[in-house]
Amino acid sequence: MKQNFGYSARPFVRYSILGLILLLSMTACSKKRGGAILEGAANPSVIMAKMQDAQLNYDWLSAKLSTEVITPDKKQSFKANLRMRRDSIIWLSISPALGIEVARIILTPDSLKVIDKWNDTYYLGDYSLIESKMSITFDFKLLQDMIVGNPALFDETEKFKGSKDDGAYLLTTKSSTMVRRAAERLDSGNPESPDSLNIDDEVHSEILGRFGEDEEALTLKRYWVRPQDAKLMRCIITDLLNLRSIQADYSGFTALEAQIIPSSVEYAFADRRTETAITMEYSRIKLNEVTSFPFSIPEKFKPMEL
Repeated sequence: MKQNFGYSARPFVRYSILGLILLLSMTACSKKRGGAILEGAANPSVIMAKMQDAQLNYDWLSAKLSTEVITPDKKQSFKANLRMRRDSIIWLSISPALGIEVARIILTPDSLKVIDKWNDTYYLGDYSLIESKMSITFDFKLLQDMIVGNPALFDETEKFKGSKDDGAYLLTTKSSTMVRRAAERLDSGNPESPDSLNIDDEVHSEILGRFGEDEEALTLKRYWVRPQDAKLMRCIITDLLNLRSIQADYSGFTALEAQIIPSSVEYAFADRRTETAITMEYSRIKLNEVTSFPFSIPEKFKPMEL
């Protein structure tokens, strides 16, 4: 199913902007990490502490991105420049293979700015654009953490159980057996061909009848952690209330300023209507180098018709 802004735009710009926004919905001095090795029993308290200690620590981040967005009816590749200031701003410049910038995006915790240079239009506003067109609730911190490979939506006050899975340590929120089994059936799966989030209406009604609209009770979070350095390898968050899921798989881990950061990420987003997969390869990653976030709208540009 095509997803669009609801205005006339060439397909490349539309998919580039929506794909990155969907994906993208540290202290000044880096410190050395120590004691992050996981071994022995899968003690949830130990896994949680190690995983938190291994999170990427930064104030500023910049990188080059090679990105591929796959929807049921389209596959699109493009390049992007990424700049971030933690908890403040995410800046993106998007270019096709020819290297000519076609779009520029700025995201902050409460605002969205877009320049579409291909259609001479712009958008200045909040995230209602994304939420109405893509059926998601935008969360800046979720997006920020997913970009750098930190555990998204992790809450240390929640109760987790620990286990081992295929050589990794696994943290799973303590949910009812009914919720856990239903959520596990709704995994996004292979990012190249994610499974649809389909569940029998009767089963879904039974779950809602028991838990109502308790979003916390109906959300299952799972974090797979590498034993050698406690870095996050995979994260799956399944929302049974709204029947949607987000999966991120991290690889290509590399050392940078005494920290470990993934250089390759595969994301899968799914709901009952459609699936979107995004693969991103990072290069020229820089931490804690102060940068700028240029954004100016040419006079001839007109507001997007939403």
